[in-house]
Amino acid sequence: MERESSRVEATLPTSDRFLYIRADRKMVKVMVDEILYIESMKDYIRIFLTNGQIITKQTITAIEAMLPHDDFMRVHRSFIVAHKKISAYSQNSVFIGKIELPLGPLYKQTIKKRLP
Repeated sequence: MERESSRVEATLPTSDRFLYIRADRKMVKVMVDEILYIESMKDYIRIFLTNGQIITKQTITAIEAMLPHDDFMRVHRSFIVAHKKISAYSQNSVFIGKIELPLGPLYKQTIKKRLP
């Protein structure tokens, strides 16, 4: 059964959606529209925000299930990006501003379908 506090309601406007993430022995409120991208580090993930980052013990698959599908996309087995934050992409990379992230071969078709 899914916990209510970890689910993002799809009916809420983007600016009102949030997640509670366990970090530093407390539950931290993270606004969905502040997430730039998420990086997997084995059993931990690092969430890069517009104003910092959070590290938490969780798998990338678990956080992917919590995020709204329309706003986020997996671009590599170790990276999830906010769809609207992508500034450019190439054959092997996705860019969020000046940050270059790898584009995995399994995810190239997803990028081509979702981005013009």
